[in-house]
Amino acid sequence: MKTTKHIALFTLIVLASSSAAYSWEPFDRVIAVVNDRPIVESEVAGRLTRLQQRRNVPRNRLAYERSRLLDRFIEDSIVIQEAEQQSIVVSDEKVTNHIKKLMGRMNIASMDDFKKRVEKAENIPFDEYREDIRKSLITEQVMSLAIGVSPPTRREAMDWYNANKAKLGFEVNVRHILIRPKNASLGEEKRVIAEINALRQRITRGEPFEQLAAAHSEDPGTSKKGGAIGWMSLAELDPYFANQVFQMRDGQLSAAIKSGYGYHLVKFLGKRPVTFDSVEDRIVSMLFQQKLAEQFAKWVVQRRRESEVRIYMEDYVKA
Repeated sequence: MKTTKHIALFTLIVLASSSAAYSWEPFDRVIAVVNDRPIVESEVAGRLTRLQQRRNVPRNRLAYERSRLLDRFIEDSIVIQEAEQQSIVVSDEKVTNHIKKLMGRMNIASMDDFKKRVEKAENIPFDEYREDIRKSLITEQVMSLAIGVSPPTRREAMDWYNANKAKLGFEVNVRHILIRPKNASLGEEKRVIAEINALRQRITRGEPFEQLAAAHSEDPGTSKKGGAIGWMSLAELDPYFANQVFQMRDGQLSAAIKSGYGYHLVKFLGKRPVTFDSVEDRIVSMLFQQKLAEQFAKWVVQRRRESEVRIYMEDYVKA
């Protein structure tokens, strides 16, 4: 009898200790189910937090914004389920190749530089950005199979370009030497500016810009090309860098220009209106995305009606 009491007491203590040990763990609540697929609260909450970091969301709009984010998760779930039924898979390699195309358009040679720019501009972890690209590529394939959305023709792209040419701005052609500060200290900033100024003096005395760029520039994508960036639209460049460069004249050599990458010494080679060839791919992609969005909106509404969608979010607001 005594042994039985001791076992019972020990069991009670263990259960009490286990309850105390695990009572702090958060419970990730299911707030919607699409057919048999759950959507949990933390997914929507994370997106809402990043939305609030990008722009101010008034308290009386929180429920509405949270509801629209949930709608997007519901739509994603519907698309993923359709992709599984159609045996559509987007591999890591395909996602990486798509990212490399984006890097090429933006003239970014380093994946690390691209990651930093994405995380700063989009305010999301790079892994999440990759998954968003994967979802986008899956959506395109699902739409192509489900409703037969086809890319616009070159003639359609040219028509759009001619109608909107004045809004597309300019391209600039420059060479640059990039020097990156090793840290954020004022002393390091002064050292880099002094190095830029010293290089500028050497160029004004007759040394070739191209040779100094090859020897000193810390931009691996352009240093071997004598610092040549080539023709780039202002929209593709770092905003502060673009603003400074736009004000330069043909043949002008800049003072030190600060950007998100470091400090630049720039040789300005020319400016022209954005050409069709340089934006054709982006126009085609934009027009295709517009077609896709229009058809997708109709398709997903119909598929949502046909799906079993249960929403458990208390403050859900219908669109």
